[in-house]
Amino acid sequence: MAKTDWVEQAKADAQPQVPEPILAVGFLQPAGSWGAFGMSKISGWAGTAAQRDANKRAKGLAKSGGFKPKVAMLAVTEPTIYVFSSAPARGGTMKVGDLIAAWPRDDIAITVAPGRLAAQVTIDVPETGDRFELEATLLNGFNDPFLALLPPPTL
Repeated sequence: MAKTDWVEQAKADAQPQVPEPILAVGFLQPAGSWGAFGMSKISGWAGTAAQRDANKRAKGLAKSGGFKPKVAMLAVTEPTIYVFSSAPARGGTMKVGDLIAAWPRDDIAITVAPGRLAAQVTIDVPETGDRFELEATLLNGFNDPFLALLPPPTL
């Protein structure tokens, strides 16, 4: 399997649940997960506390740490962003789970802030007042097509 074939497979697995063609998918974890991982190498307690805070800011869309991490897979179509639960599976693939949310792209505000290892992706849903703080890993470029469809990064 090529480096990013698993991304195309996850996109194909989600397509039957989405009425429009999926343009790209992205796999996001709670914002601050990379930092919490680094902190855990210095202090396990501090890393756990940082990950707990990151999970709270993700508001259930994703959860890192522990034995069953959950990643949010966002599928972008022309009019809508769909959010699926997702988790690592055997063979370097991702298992696409249930549809968690769907938002018209015009009804949400997304900001992207690039970092060294990940881009912070914040999704604000004015209708509900919800704010989801996630991050998209920049390593290996597998999130690049997804990030290209979002508003330009804020500097």
